[in-house]
Amino acid sequence: MADYPARNPFPARGTSSAEETSLPGFLSDWARTTPTALLPGVRDVVRQARAYLAAFDGDGGLSCLYGAHGIGKTHAARSMMAVVNEESPDAVQLYLRFQDDDFVAAYRRMVSQLPLSLLAELSLSYLDTLADDLSGRAVGPAAGEPRQSGPFGPDPVESGEVLEEQAKEIAAVAGDWPQFQRALSYLTRPGFAEDAYDWLCGRPISPESSRALGVSAQIDDPLTCRYGLQLLTRLVTRGGRPFVMVLDQCEKFLLDDGDPVPGNIGILHGLVEAVPRARGMLVLVASGAGWECLPQDLRQRLGAGACHMLPLTPGEATLVLATYINAARQSDGDDIWPFTEAGVLELLRHSGGNLRLLLQLAWAGFDAAAPGGLIDAGLVAAAAARHGRAPGFAALVTLVEGELRACGIAAERVEENGTVTSFELPGGSAPRAVIRLSEAVFFDDEAAIADELLTRRSGAPAAFTALLVSGYVSPTVLTVLREAMHVVLVADGSPGFVRALDELVKRLAAIPAGSGEPLPRDEALRELRTRMDELVAARQGEVLALQRRLDEVAERLERERQRRPDWPARRAELVERITEARDARAAADWLEFSRAATAAVRGRTRLLSLLALAVVAAAALFAAAPAAGVLPLRWALIAGGVAALVAAALLWRSPAASDVRHAVAGAESRRDLDRLAREAGTRAADPVGRYAYALREDPDDGYQRLVEAMLAEPLAIVRQALGRRLAVSERSPTQCVPDVLRGLREGCPEMLLLLARRQRHAESELLPRVLRDLPPELRVLVALVNAGTPTPADSTMPWQPAELALEALGVRGLLHPLALAFRDGDARTMPIEIPPSALRATAHLLSPLEPGGLGTYDWLPLIAEIDELFLFFEELLYYQEEKRLNRHKS
Repeated sequence: MADYPARNPFPARGTSSAEETSLPGFLSDWARTTPTALLPGVRDVVRQARAYLAAFDGDGGLSCLYGAHGIGKTHAARSMMAVVNEESPDAVQLYLRFQDDDFVAAYRRMVSQLPLSLLAELSLSYLDTLADDLSGRAVGPAAGEPRQSGPFGPDPVESGEVLEEQAKEIAAVAGDWPQFQRALSYLTRPGFAEDAYDWLCGRPISPESSRALGVSAQIDDPLTCRYGLQLLTRLVTRGGRPFVMVLDQCEKFLLDDGDPVPGNIGILHGLVEAVPRARGMLVLVASGAGWECLPQDLRQRLGAGACHMLPLTPGEATLVLATYINAARQSDGDDIWPFTEAGVLELLRHSGGNLRLLLQLAWAGFDAAAPGGLIDAGLVAAAAARHGRAPGFAALVTLVEGELRACGIAAERVEENGTVTSFELPGGSAPRAVIRLSEAVFFDDEAAIADELLTRRSGAPAAFTALLVSGYVSPTVLTVLREAMHVVLVADGSPGFVRALDELVKRLAAIPAGSGEPLPRDEALRELRTRMDELVAARQGEVLALQRRLDEVAERLERERQRRPDWPARRAELVERITEARDARAAADWLEFSRAATAAVRGRTRLLSLLALAVVAAAALFAAAPAAGVLPLRWALIAGGVAALVAAALLWRSPAASDVRHAVAGAESRRDLDRLAREAGTRAADPVGRYAYALREDPDDGYQRLVEAMLAEPLAIVRQALGRRLAVSERSPTQCVPDVLRGLREGCPEMLLLLARRQRHAESELLPRVLRDLPPELRVLVALVNAGTPTPADSTMPWQPAELALEALGVRGLLHPLALAFRDGDARTMPIEIPPSALRATAHLLSPLEPGGLGTYDWLPLIAEIDELFLFFEELLYYQEEKRLNRHKS
């Protein structure tokens, strides 16, 4: 058995810090110290990043991670950046977490991550590349050979030509290109470089510097900021270095109190088009609301780069726990001990599959366990209940005030804007003690402001200070706060916090009343509010100016919403798209098969040609034998001819040659293929022979051989034939579950044909437990096949939004509103409200248009039922959106 972890391996908050920095060292340290489970979202975004690096000389990359808060999107993006840093150390990466809808402030924070030296280096590399292109050199100097020519070195290109080419390229990506070109040119000039750098970062420069550089005083409008990012992308990639830009929490940028901001959507649309075109990679990270507010054309532009991060399945939860536990053990195993399987299922039940909450509850469960003890379902349930008792801010205020009164301590409430911020114990000219109260403190800009506020001290000795925080404090910030305050307590609902609060109150009661030095109580807060008011006023002016320029865009978007087609037209459009997608997949599968068959025929035809040459050579040897003067030579020629003829005859009679004679006629359709397969031998390795094997092998005696052949088969058409053959096996779907799960793990979805069969059992009985404990998407498939079975979704696994499809089938009751609406065929009459995210998850699961949807498996025998369910949930989404628009208009 593995060693018991020496420390709690889970983070108390379930989040990883994602500082806005481009330093490669930070990414390396993060990857080394932060456990990362290879969940689907992580694998997808890392795969896309690797594809971008592999094809860097071609197109750029575009990706979007979206899902609920706490589902692991930021962690997946940070893991991708760490992989890029490891595999391409010269790559330039920028990470930005949007705090609001102010794009100018975001631009300034983002570009400032790049030091002056790096920007100057990128500018020089850019000019070198332009000079190389103009001089006609296809490649740079050999590896290890220093470049002899600078931007205006001994290349046979005039400096004016290089600057003209630079101006053309900058003008293609930046509207106000002369200013950007001047700033880039001054980056490498001593005395001007810092001012040029400050201007490019969006910082204000003096009027004298502005006139000297020939630029404005400051970049202060969103459109110019967008041009700056597009230029930065071109600057990096033209210099031969990959460029990755990650924009996190896009919903804060795209939405204002839940309503889309048309101008910001337009800015993001421009970046989505420009960054990949300039050979950069853009990664968007958004919540479900942020994804839903994107226009349809922008979502289509993302295409396969969009990754919907769904709640954890039991297998994924086990992987997450094993990753963290074995990182603490410093081992590579997959053991989740001391958690039991029941404990994992209880974690999933309380967390709903949310990764952040699952890690929080795992931390609480480990913290509550006895030393060396197991963490089972009961312990997890108790820890989850205690975790839910952590007081909010208002409850914390009431709790502290009650404790002070219970000990007879007279404390004055200090309020700001109607909210209690602290309690003060009077003591003469200044309070003898101050208890500050705070919301949860995270490691971001707000935490930095709180840090500054709480640690600012005057030169005189301070009164006794205590800080009580509701729920959570980032460990990094907590260290600083404990240096600034006498006592810092985190109200997490634990018995330890209650004891610490009692001790704090007793300590306060023992402090004698006297004249302490005045505490700089709210001076920092007033100064902070003054700065924030100035910033808000500046942002309001920028927003008004931007809104005037984008009125036309907003009107156009409103006209498009008003021209929204009715549901019958939308349904007809979806049906047409489904038909086109299905035809395209069938054509792709057939093209793949045809190419493989043609390649096999060509190879064997070449073999037969060689045999024909051998026959000709044998004839020549026989003809030459009579003329040979020496008897041994004559017999040698005759023997060689006979051997060549015998070998040719044997090969011609072999099954391989026979299969070639049958397949050489070609197949233009599945019917032709079936005919050729009936005539061909089943031992041939060519595609037709493998297809013939799929049609003839016994599905019971040869079950395991068919399974192994299916897992090893590269051609989709042959895998489908193998799956259909396996589906007529006497083995029940219950017996085939391990092979189905193995096939899905190994990228063989055709194994689902083994599951898409009715389970033989009494109609009044539940399905076997092994079918009810499948992942949700497979439970939906089982329910479709076994319609009418009582509650097939009854399972120990957690319920997920995608299982709404089961309710639509009536498996939770034929009178359920979803079941009634589905049978009546009118989603408009459904009287219940369902979150759009749940509807979208269900439509995504059933979709015949999105990768991985059940509807993309065109070979399933119940594909028509899947299509109808998909259209039903799209109709629900349509009418829900219509209601939202009507509410907005009213």
